[in-house]
Amino acid sequence: MAIRHSVAAGFATLLCACSQQSAAPEGLPIYDLYIHGGTIVDGSGEASFVADVLVAGDTIAYIGDTDPDSIDARQTIDASGKIVTPGFIDAHAHGNPLADNNDALKSFLRQGVTTVILGQDGVSPGNGQTIQDWLDAVEAKGSGPNVAALIGHGTLRAQSGGGEKDTLTPGEQEAMETLLLQGLQQGAYGLSTGLEYLPGRYADTAELNGLAKIVGAQDGLISSHIRNEDDDKIEQSVAEVIQQGQYARVNITHIKVVYGKTRAQGDAVLAQIQAARDDGMTVTADVYPYLASYGSLIYLYPEWAKRKTEFDDAVVNRRNELEAFLQAKIERRNGPDAILISKGEYAGKTLGEIAAINDVTPEQQIINFGHSGPSTAHFIMTKDTQDAFVTDPNVSISSDGSPTMRHPRSFGSFPKIIEDYVVRDESLSIEQAIHKMSGLTAQTFSIQTRGLLKPGLAADILVFDPTNIKANTGWSDIMAQPTGFDAVIVNGQPTDIMAVSGAPVFGKTLRKTDGD
Repeated sequence: MAIRHSVAAGFATLLCACSQQSAAPEGLPIYDLYIHGGTIVDGSGEASFVADVLVAGDTIAYIGDTDPDSIDARQTIDASGKIVTPGFIDAHAHGNPLADNNDALKSFLRQGVTTVILGQDGVSPGNGQTIQDWLDAVEAKGSGPNVAALIGHGTLRAQSGGGEKDTLTPGEQEAMETLLLQGLQQGAYGLSTGLEYLPGRYADTAELNGLAKIVGAQDGLISSHIRNEDDDKIEQSVAEVIQQGQYARVNITHIKVVYGKTRAQGDAVLAQIQAARDDGMTVTADVYPYLASYGSLIYLYPEWAKRKTEFDDAVVNRRNELEAFLQAKIERRNGPDAILISKGEYAGKTLGEIAAINDVTPEQQIINFGHSGPSTAHFIMTKDTQDAFVTDPNVSISSDGSPTMRHPRSFGSFPKIIEDYVVRDESLSIEQAIHKMSGLTAQTFSIQTRGLLKPGLAADILVFDPTNIKANTGWSDIMAQPTGFDAVIVNGQPTDIMAVSGAPVFGKTLRKTDGD
Protein backbone atom coordinates (compact mmCIF):
# COMPACT_ATOMS: atom_id res chain seq x y z
CA MET A 1 0.00 0.00 0.00
CA ALA A 2 1.48 3.36 -0.98
CA ILE A 3 1.97 5.92 1.77
CA ARG A 4 0.49 9.30 0.88
CA HIS A 5 2.74 12.34 1.21
CA SER A 6 0.15 15.09 0.89
CA VAL A 7 0.07 17.75 3.57
CA ALA A 8 -3.20 19.23 4.82
CA ALA A 9 -3.55 22.96 5.20
CA GLY A 10 -2.74 24.48 8.55
CA PHE A 11 0.52 22.68 9.28
CA ALA A 12 2.75 25.70 8.82
CA THR A 13 2.72 26.66 12.49
CA LEU A 14 6.11 25.13 13.24
CA LEU A 15 9.47 26.35 11.99
CA CYS A 16 9.64 25.88 8.22
CA ALA A 17 13.43 25.85 8.36
CA CYS A 18 13.38 22.32 9.74
CA SER A 19 13.28 20.82 6.23
CA GLN A 20 16.08 22.99 4.85
CA GLN A 21 19.53 21.56 4.37
CA SER A 22 22.40 22.92 6.41
CA ALA A 23 25.80 23.65 4.93
CA ALA A 24 27.49 20.46 3.68
CA PRO A 25 30.26 19.06 5.84
CA GLU A 26 33.81 19.71 4.71
CA GLY A 27 36.78 17.37 4.72
CA LEU A 28 36.51 14.01 6.45
CA PRO A 29 34.99 14.75 9.82
CA ILE A 30 34.13 11.82 12.05
CA TYR A 31 30.46 11.38 12.86
CA ASP A 32 28.98 9.03 15.39
CA LEU A 33 26.03 7.98 13.24
CA TYR A 34 25.29 8.11 9.53
CA ILE A 35 21.70 7.40 8.45
CA HIS A 36 21.83 6.97 4.71
CA GLY A 37 19.20 7.12 1.98
CA GLY A 38 16.00 7.47 4.00
CA THR A 39 12.88 9.48 3.31
CA ILE A 40 12.85 12.28 5.87
CA VAL A 41 9.51 13.02 7.54
CA ASP A 42 10.79 15.76 9.77
CA GLY A 43 7.91 16.30 12.21
CA SER A 44 6.88 19.70 10.92
CA GLY A 45 4.03 18.42 8.76
CA GLU A 46 5.83 19.59 5.62
CA ALA A 47 6.37 17.29 2.65
CA SER A 48 8.88 14.47 2.98
CA PHE A 49 12.19 14.42 1.11
CA VAL A 50 15.05 12.01 0.61
CA ALA A 51 18.23 12.90 2.49
CA ASP A 52 20.96 11.60 4.77
CA VAL A 53 21.32 12.39 8.46
CA LEU A 54 24.61 12.84 10.28
CA VAL A 55 24.78 12.72 14.06
CA ALA A 56 27.61 14.00 16.22
CA GLY A 57 27.34 12.96 19.84
CA ASP A 58 23.74 13.55 20.92
CA THR A 59 22.96 16.15 18.26
CA ILE A 60 21.81 16.16 14.64
CA ALA A 61 24.74 17.70 12.76
CA TYR A 62 23.51 17.68 9.17
CA ILE A 63 20.54 16.73 7.00
CA GLY A 64 21.01 16.64 3.25
CA ASP A 65 22.87 14.94 0.44
CA THR A 66 26.24 13.39 1.24
CA ASP A 67 29.01 11.63 -0.61
CA PRO A 68 29.59 8.40 1.33
CA ASP A 69 33.27 8.57 0.41
CA SER A 70 33.55 11.89 2.25
CA ILE A 71 32.00 10.57 5.45
CA ASP A 72 33.80 8.82 8.26
CA ALA A 73 31.13 7.41 10.57
CA ARG A 74 31.44 5.12 13.56
CA GLN A 75 28.07 3.55 12.74
CA THR A 76 25.96 3.54 9.58
CA ILE A 77 22.26 2.74 9.21
CA ASP A 78 21.03 2.03 5.69
CA ALA A 79 17.58 3.63 5.61
CA SER A 80 16.91 3.02 1.91
CA GLY A 81 13.22 2.32 1.41
CA LYS A 82 12.47 3.44 4.99
CA ILE A 83 11.33 6.68 6.53
CA VAL A 84 13.33 8.60 9.09
CA THR A 85 11.39 10.62 11.64
CA PRO A 86 11.83 12.37 14.98
CA GLY A 87 11.28 10.24 18.05
CA PHE A 88 7.70 10.45 19.27
CA ILE A 89 6.73 12.57 22.29
CA ASP A 90 3.99 11.19 24.55
CA ALA A 91 1.83 14.13 25.61
CA HIS A 92 0.28 12.23 28.52
CA ALA A 93 2.24 9.37 30.08
CA HIS A 94 2.38 7.61 33.42
CA GLY A 95 5.05 5.57 35.12
CA ASN A 96 7.86 5.92 37.60
CA PRO A 97 11.36 5.72 36.11
CA LEU A 98 12.74 5.25 39.64
CA ALA A 99 10.74 2.04 40.21
CA ASP A 100 12.41 -1.19 39.14
CA ASN A 101 9.12 -2.73 37.97
CA ASN A 102 8.77 0.12 35.46
CA ASP A 103 12.00 -1.07 33.74
CA ALA A 104 13.24 2.47 33.05
CA LEU A 105 10.08 3.16 30.99
CA LYS A 106 11.36 1.07 28.08
CA SER A 107 7.81 0.10 27.12
CA PHE A 108 7.58 3.59 25.63
CA LEU A 109 10.73 3.12 23.55
CA ARG A 110 9.16 0.03 21.97
CA GLN A 111 6.41 2.33 20.62
CA GLY A 112 8.94 4.76 19.19
CA VAL A 113 8.40 7.19 22.07
CA THR A 114 11.68 8.88 22.97
CA THR A 115 10.25 11.52 25.33
CA VAL A 116 7.49 11.16 27.94
CA ILE A 117 5.71 13.90 29.86
CA LEU A 118 4.93 12.74 33.40
CA GLY A 119 3.10 14.30 36.35
CA GLN A 120 -0.37 14.02 34.85
CA ASP A 121 -3.95 14.27 36.15
CA GLY A 122 -3.04 16.54 39.05
CA VAL A 123 -0.40 14.26 40.57
CA SER A 124 3.22 15.40 40.63
CA PRO A 125 5.90 12.79 40.14
CA GLY A 126 8.06 11.90 43.12
CA ASN A 127 5.65 11.58 46.05
CA GLY A 128 6.10 15.09 47.34
CA GLN A 129 9.74 15.58 46.34
CA THR A 130 10.57 18.89 44.74
CA ILE A 131 10.64 18.71 40.95
CA GLN A 132 14.35 19.45 41.05
CA ASP A 133 15.12 16.61 43.46
CA TRP A 134 12.97 14.19 41.48
CA LEU A 135 14.54 15.12 38.15
CA ASP A 136 17.99 14.80 39.71
CA ALA A 137 17.11 11.31 40.98
CA VAL A 138 15.84 10.24 37.57
CA GLU A 139 18.96 11.60 35.93
CA ALA A 140 21.15 9.65 38.35
CA LYS A 141 19.24 6.37 37.83
CA GLY A 142 18.71 6.70 34.11
CA SER A 143 15.70 6.26 31.85
CA GLY A 144 15.02 4.75 28.46
CA PRO A 145 13.16 7.78 27.04
CA ASN A 146 13.75 11.39 27.95
CA VAL A 147 11.60 12.60 30.82
CA ALA A 148 9.82 15.93 31.25
CA ALA A 149 7.49 16.78 34.12
CA LEU A 150 4.40 18.72 35.06
CA ILE A 151 3.41 19.80 38.58
CA GLY A 152 0.19 18.24 39.86
CA HIS A 153 -2.57 20.47 41.20
CA GLY A 154 -3.79 17.73 43.56
CA THR A 155 -0.29 17.36 44.96
CA LEU A 156 -0.10 21.12 45.53
CA ARG A 157 -3.39 20.98 47.43
CA ALA A 158 -2.05 18.24 49.69
CA GLN A 159 1.24 20.05 50.29
CA SER A 160 -0.47 23.35 51.09
CA GLY A 161 -2.88 21.84 53.61
CA GLY A 162 -5.88 22.20 51.31
CA GLY A 163 -6.37 18.49 50.74
CA GLU A 164 -9.98 17.60 49.89
CA LYS A 165 -11.52 20.78 51.27
CA ASP A 166 -14.39 22.32 49.35
CA THR A 167 -12.81 25.77 49.57
CA LEU A 168 -9.25 26.79 50.34
CA THR A 169 -8.26 29.54 52.73
CA PRO A 170 -6.30 32.49 51.33
CA GLY A 171 -3.22 31.11 53.09
CA GLU A 172 -3.60 27.71 51.45
CA GLN A 173 -4.08 29.32 48.05
CA GLU A 174 -0.95 31.41 48.55
CA ALA A 175 1.02 28.35 49.63
CA MET A 176 -0.08 26.49 46.50
CA GLU A 177 0.92 29.36 44.26
CA THR A 178 4.32 29.59 45.94
CA LEU A 179 4.96 25.88 45.51
CA LEU A 180 3.83 26.06 41.90
CA LEU A 181 6.18 28.92 41.14
CA GLN A 182 9.08 27.06 42.73
CA GLY A 183 8.38 23.97 40.64
CA LEU A 184 8.17 25.94 37.41
CA GLN A 185 11.43 27.67 38.24
CA GLN A 186 13.01 24.25 38.80
CA GLY A 187 12.21 23.09 35.29
CA ALA A 188 8.61 21.82 35.15
CA TYR A 189 6.81 22.53 31.88
CA GLY A 190 3.57 23.49 33.52
CA LEU A 191 0.68 22.38 35.72
CA SER A 192 -1.57 19.34 35.39
CA THR A 193 -5.09 19.27 36.77
CA GLY A 194 -7.36 16.30 37.37
CA LEU A 195 -10.71 18.02 37.80
CA GLU A 196 -12.69 14.78 37.69
CA TYR A 197 -10.63 13.29 40.51
CA LEU A 198 -10.14 13.93 44.20
CA PRO A 199 -9.17 16.57 45.22
CA GLY A 200 -9.21 18.45 41.91
CA ARG A 201 -12.99 18.27 41.60
CA TYR A 202 -13.30 20.66 44.56
CA ALA A 203 -11.29 23.44 42.93
CA ASP A 204 -13.33 26.52 42.07
CA THR A 205 -12.77 29.19 39.45
CA ALA A 206 -10.82 31.53 41.73
CA GLU A 207 -8.44 28.75 42.78
CA LEU A 208 -7.77 27.61 39.20
CA ASN A 209 -7.40 31.13 37.85
CA GLY A 210 -4.91 32.01 40.57
CA LEU A 211 -2.75 29.08 39.56
CA ALA A 212 -3.22 29.82 35.85
CA LYS A 213 -1.79 33.31 36.34
CA ILE A 214 1.38 31.82 37.85
CA VAL A 215 1.69 29.32 35.00
CA GLY A 216 1.18 31.99 32.37
CA ALA A 217 3.73 34.33 33.93
CA GLN A 218 6.30 31.55 33.62
CA ASP A 219 5.25 30.67 30.05
CA GLY A 220 4.06 27.25 31.15
CA LEU A 221 1.16 25.08 30.09
CA ILE A 222 -1.91 23.81 31.96
CA SER A 223 -2.74 20.27 30.82
CA SER A 224 -6.13 19.34 32.19
CA HIS A 225 -8.13 16.18 32.69
CA ILE A 226 -11.34 18.15 32.52
CA ARG A 227 -14.14 18.03 35.07
CA ASN A 228 -16.56 15.85 33.13
CA GLU A 229 -16.15 14.16 29.75
CA ASP A 230 -19.78 12.97 29.42
CA ASP A 231 -21.62 13.97 26.27
CA ASP A 232 -23.98 16.27 28.17
CA LYS A 233 -21.22 17.91 30.24
CA ILE A 234 -18.31 18.14 27.81
CA GLU A 235 -19.14 21.63 26.52
CA GLN A 236 -19.15 23.28 29.94
CA SER A 237 -16.08 21.32 31.05
CA VAL A 238 -14.10 22.44 28.01
CA ALA A 239 -15.33 25.99 28.59
CA GLU A 240 -13.94 25.88 32.14
CA VAL A 241 -10.45 25.09 30.85
CA ILE A 242 -10.72 27.65 28.08
CA GLN A 243 -11.55 30.25 30.73
CA GLN A 244 -8.11 29.60 32.24
CA GLY A 245 -6.72 30.24 28.75
CA GLN A 246 -7.08 33.95 29.45
CA TYR A 247 -3.99 33.59 31.64
CA ALA A 248 -1.95 30.65 30.30
CA ARG A 249 -1.67 28.17 27.46
CA VAL A 250 -4.07 25.28 28.09
CA ASN A 251 -4.27 21.71 26.84
CA ILE A 252 -7.27 19.38 27.11
CA THR A 253 -5.68 16.02 27.69
CA HIS A 254 -6.91 12.61 26.46
CA ILE A 255 -9.84 14.42 24.89
CA LYS A 256 -12.96 12.30 24.50
CA VAL A 257 -16.75 12.37 24.47
CA VAL A 258 -18.01 9.73 26.86
CA TYR A 259 -21.15 8.13 25.39
CA GLY A 260 -20.46 9.93 22.11
CA LYS A 261 -22.09 8.27 19.13
CA THR A 262 -21.44 10.54 16.13
CA ARG A 263 -18.60 12.34 14.40
CA ALA A 264 -20.57 15.57 14.83
CA GLN A 265 -20.16 15.37 18.62
CA GLY A 266 -16.39 15.36 18.27
CA ASP A 267 -16.49 18.10 15.67
CA ALA A 268 -18.55 20.27 18.04
CA VAL A 269 -15.83 20.10 20.69
CA LEU A 270 -13.17 20.92 18.10
CA ALA A 271 -15.23 23.92 16.98
CA GLN A 272 -15.42 25.12 20.57
CA ILE A 273 -11.63 24.91 20.84
CA GLN A 274 -11.15 26.67 17.51
CA ALA A 275 -13.41 29.51 18.61
CA ALA A 276 -11.13 30.05 21.62
CA ARG A 277 -8.12 30.12 19.32
CA ASP A 278 -9.88 32.65 17.13
CA ASP A 279 -10.26 34.77 20.27
CA GLY A 280 -6.48 34.75 20.70
CA MET A 281 -6.06 31.96 23.26
CA THR A 282 -3.67 29.05 22.93
CA VAL A 283 -5.86 25.99 23.40
CA THR A 284 -4.69 22.51 22.38
CA ALA A 285 -5.61 18.88 22.99
CA ASP A 286 -4.21 15.35 22.85
CA VAL A 287 -5.89 11.98 22.34
CA TYR A 288 -5.17 8.24 22.53
CA PRO A 289 -6.53 5.92 19.81
CA TYR A 290 -8.52 3.45 21.95
CA LEU A 291 -12.19 3.33 22.91
CA ALA A 292 -11.86 2.35 26.57
CA SER A 293 -10.85 4.66 29.40
CA TYR A 294 -9.05 3.49 32.52
CA GLY A 295 -9.36 4.44 36.18
CA SER A 296 -11.03 3.63 39.44
CA LEU A 297 -14.67 2.89 40.19
CA ILE A 298 -15.05 6.33 41.77
CA TYR A 299 -16.17 7.47 38.31
CA LEU A 300 -19.46 5.74 39.04
CA TYR A 301 -20.17 7.23 42.48
CA PRO A 302 -22.64 10.02 43.20
CA GLU A 303 -21.21 13.40 44.17
CA TRP A 304 -22.21 12.77 47.79
CA ALA A 305 -20.08 9.61 48.01
CA LYS A 306 -16.82 10.55 46.28
CA ARG A 307 -14.66 10.98 49.38
CA LYS A 308 -13.89 7.81 51.34
CA THR A 309 -15.66 9.13 54.42
CA GLU A 310 -18.73 9.94 52.32
CA PHE A 311 -18.68 6.54 50.63
CA ASP A 312 -18.36 4.66 53.91
CA ASP A 313 -21.21 6.66 55.40
CA ALA A 314 -23.41 6.07 52.35
CA VAL A 315 -22.80 2.31 52.53
CA VAL A 316 -24.13 2.31 56.11
CA ASN A 317 -26.79 5.00 56.05
CA ARG A 318 -27.86 5.44 52.40
CA ARG A 319 -27.30 1.94 51.05
CA ASN A 320 -30.48 1.64 49.00
CA GLU A 321 -30.02 5.07 47.50
CA LEU A 322 -26.37 4.32 46.68
CA GLU A 323 -27.25 1.01 45.02
CA ALA A 324 -29.96 2.64 42.95
CA PHE A 325 -27.56 5.36 41.78
CA LEU A 326 -24.86 2.81 40.90
CA GLN A 327 -27.31 0.62 39.01
CA ALA A 328 -28.38 3.55 36.83
CA LYS A 329 -24.79 4.67 36.31
CA ILE A 330 -23.66 1.19 35.28
CA GLU A 331 -26.38 1.01 32.67
CA ARG A 332 -25.49 4.51 31.46
CA ARG A 333 -21.90 3.31 31.00
CA ASN A 334 -23.03 0.52 28.66
CA GLY A 335 -23.74 -2.10 31.31
CA PRO A 336 -21.69 -4.30 33.68
CA ASP A 337 -19.95 -6.14 30.84
CA ALA A 338 -18.48 -2.85 29.57
CA ILE A 339 -16.48 -2.47 32.80
CA LEU A 340 -13.35 -4.64 32.82
CA ILE A 341 -11.39 -5.23 36.02
CA SER A 342 -7.69 -4.76 35.29
CA LYS A 343 -5.93 -5.54 38.56
CA GLY A 344 -6.16 -7.97 41.44
CA GLU A 345 -7.69 -11.43 41.63
CA TYR A 346 -10.39 -10.62 39.09
CA ALA A 347 -8.11 -9.05 36.46
CA GLY A 348 -9.44 -9.77 32.98
CA LYS A 349 -13.05 -10.31 34.08
CA THR A 350 -15.94 -7.92 33.63
CA LEU A 351 -17.99 -6.50 36.47
CA GLY A 352 -20.90 -8.60 35.25
CA GLU A 353 -18.87 -11.80 35.35
CA ILE A 354 -17.55 -11.08 38.83
CA ALA A 355 -21.00 -10.27 40.18
CA ALA A 356 -22.26 -13.58 38.80
CA ILE A 357 -19.37 -15.48 40.40
CA ASN A 358 -20.18 -13.94 43.78
CA ASP A 359 -23.96 -14.15 43.33
CA VAL A 360 -24.54 -10.44 43.87
CA THR A 361 -25.77 -7.59 41.70
CA PRO A 362 -23.16 -5.47 39.88
CA GLU A 363 -23.87 -2.50 42.15
CA GLN A 364 -23.46 -4.68 45.24
CA GLN A 365 -20.16 -5.95 43.87
CA ILE A 366 -18.90 -2.40 43.50
CA ILE A 367 -19.75 -1.66 47.10
CA ASN A 368 -18.09 -4.91 48.20
CA PHE A 369 -14.87 -3.85 46.48
CA GLY A 370 -14.55 -0.90 48.89
CA HIS A 371 -14.11 2.80 48.29
CA SER A 372 -11.92 3.08 45.18
CA GLY A 373 -12.04 -0.56 44.14
CA PRO A 374 -9.62 -2.13 41.65
CA SER A 375 -8.42 -0.38 38.50
CA THR A 376 -10.89 -0.75 35.67
CA ALA A 377 -11.23 -0.18 31.95
CA HIS A 378 -14.50 1.40 30.81
CA PHE A 379 -15.76 0.83 27.25
CA ILE A 380 -17.60 4.10 26.85
CA MET A 381 -16.47 5.64 23.55
CA THR A 382 -17.22 5.09 19.89
CA LYS A 383 -14.86 5.24 16.93
CA ASP A 384 -16.94 7.72 14.93
CA THR A 385 -16.68 10.33 17.68
CA GLN A 386 -13.08 9.71 18.69
CA ASP A 387 -11.79 9.68 15.13
CA ALA A 388 -12.73 13.36 14.90
CA PHE A 389 -9.92 13.98 17.43
CA VAL A 390 -7.48 11.35 16.21
CA THR A 391 -7.50 12.75 12.67
CA ASP A 392 -7.65 16.45 13.53
CA PRO A 393 -4.41 18.18 12.49
CA ASN A 394 -4.24 20.21 15.70
CA VAL A 395 -4.64 17.35 18.21
CA SER A 396 -1.46 15.59 19.31
CA ILE A 397 -1.15 11.93 20.29
CA SER A 398 -0.73 10.49 23.77
CA SER A 399 -0.92 7.05 25.34
CA ASP A 400 -2.20 7.82 28.87
CA GLY A 401 -0.41 4.54 29.56
CA SER A 402 2.29 3.19 31.83
CA PRO A 403 4.60 0.15 31.89
CA THR A 404 2.31 -1.58 34.42
CA MET A 405 -1.14 -0.45 33.27
CA ARG A 406 -3.23 -3.30 31.86
CA HIS A 407 -4.60 -1.41 28.89
CA PRO A 408 -3.52 -1.77 25.24
CA ARG A 409 -2.90 1.97 25.06
CA SER A 410 0.12 1.47 27.33
CA PHE A 411 1.92 -0.55 24.68
CA GLY A 412 0.42 0.24 21.30
CA SER A 413 -0.89 3.81 21.02
CA PHE A 414 1.73 5.23 18.69
CA PRO A 415 2.14 2.17 16.42
CA LYS A 416 -1.66 2.00 16.19
CA ILE A 417 -1.76 5.49 14.66
CA ILE A 418 0.56 4.35 11.88
CA GLU A 419 -0.95 0.89 11.42
CA ASP A 420 -4.61 1.91 11.47
CA TYR A 421 -4.83 5.54 10.42
CA VAL A 422 -1.90 5.87 7.99
CA VAL A 423 -1.55 2.43 6.39
CA ARG A 424 -4.97 0.78 6.71
CA ASP A 425 -7.49 3.64 6.56
CA GLU A 426 -5.34 6.32 4.89
CA SER A 427 -7.15 8.91 6.99
CA LEU A 428 -3.81 10.51 7.90
CA SER A 429 -0.83 11.06 5.64
CA ILE A 430 2.49 9.95 7.05
CA GLU A 431 3.51 13.61 7.41
CA GLN A 432 0.37 14.42 9.37
CA ALA A 433 0.74 11.42 11.67
CA ILE A 434 4.39 12.08 12.47
CA HIS A 435 3.66 15.76 13.10
CA LYS A 436 0.91 14.84 15.57
CA MET A 437 3.28 12.49 17.40
CA SER A 438 6.37 14.71 17.48
CA GLY A 439 6.57 18.32 16.31
CA LEU A 440 3.06 19.30 17.36
CA THR A 441 3.57 17.91 20.86
CA ALA A 442 6.89 19.69 21.20
CA GLN A 443 5.21 22.92 20.15
CA THR A 444 2.33 22.40 22.58
CA PHE A 445 4.61 21.91 25.58
CA SER A 446 7.30 24.32 24.36
CA ILE A 447 9.97 21.62 24.25
CA GLN A 448 12.71 23.40 22.35
CA THR A 449 15.27 20.68 21.70
CA ARG A 450 13.15 17.86 20.28
CA GLY A 451 10.21 17.00 18.06
CA LEU A 452 11.81 17.90 14.71
CA LEU A 453 14.59 16.50 12.55
CA LYS A 454 16.66 19.63 12.26
CA PRO A 455 20.39 20.32 12.58
CA GLY A 456 21.24 21.47 16.08
CA LEU A 457 18.39 19.59 17.76
CA ALA A 458 18.70 16.44 19.82
CA ALA A 459 19.21 13.21 17.88
CA ASP A 460 16.02 11.39 18.88
CA ILE A 461 15.35 9.51 15.64
CA LEU A 462 13.27 6.61 14.33
CA VAL A 463 13.84 4.50 11.22
CA PHE A 464 11.04 2.26 9.95
CA ASP A 465 8.86 1.12 7.07
CA PRO A 466 5.29 2.18 7.94
CA THR A 467 3.85 -0.97 6.38
CA ASN A 468 5.82 -3.06 8.87
CA ILE A 469 4.57 -1.29 12.00
CA LYS A 470 2.22 -3.40 14.12
CA ALA A 471 0.77 -2.48 17.52
CA ASN A 472 0.09 -6.19 18.30
CA THR A 473 -1.46 -5.44 21.68
CA GLY A 474 -5.17 -5.97 22.29
CA TRP A 475 -7.58 -6.96 25.03
CA SER A 476 -6.73 -10.64 24.59
CA ASP A 477 -2.98 -9.96 24.86
CA ILE A 478 -2.64 -6.59 26.53
CA MET A 479 1.11 -6.56 27.06
CA ALA A 480 2.14 -7.76 23.60
CA GLN A 481 4.94 -5.60 22.25
CA PRO A 482 4.79 -3.60 19.01
CA THR A 483 7.05 -4.51 16.11
CA GLY A 484 8.41 -2.89 12.98
CA PHE A 485 10.85 -0.24 14.18
CA ASP A 486 14.26 -0.74 12.58
CA ALA A 487 15.94 1.78 14.84
CA VAL A 488 14.93 3.79 17.90
CA ILE A 489 17.66 6.32 18.65
CA VAL A 490 17.74 8.38 21.84
CA ASN A 491 20.23 11.23 22.13
CA GLY A 492 22.27 9.76 19.29
CA GLN A 493 22.37 6.23 20.73
CA PRO A 494 20.56 3.32 19.03
CA THR A 495 18.64 1.43 21.71
CA ASP A 496 17.91 -2.26 22.06
CA ILE A 497 14.16 -1.80 22.37
CA MET A 498 13.26 -5.48 22.57
CA ALA A 499 15.64 -6.30 25.43
CA VAL A 500 13.59 -7.70 28.29
CA SER A 501 15.72 -5.93 30.87
CA GLY A 502 19.15 -4.53 31.38
CA ALA A 503 19.41 -2.67 28.08
CA PRO A 504 21.35 0.62 28.23
CA VAL A 505 19.36 3.76 28.98
CA PHE A 506 20.09 6.97 27.16
CA GLY A 507 17.25 9.30 28.13
CA LYS A 508 17.81 12.67 29.72
CA THR A 509 15.73 14.76 32.07
CA LEU A 510 14.35 17.82 30.29
CA ARG A 511 14.03 21.07 32.19
CA LYS A 512 12.22 24.01 30.66
CA THR A 513 14.38 26.48 32.54
CA ASP A 514 17.48 25.01 30.87
CA GLY A 515 16.06 25.68 27.42
CA ASP A 516 15.23 22.03 26.73
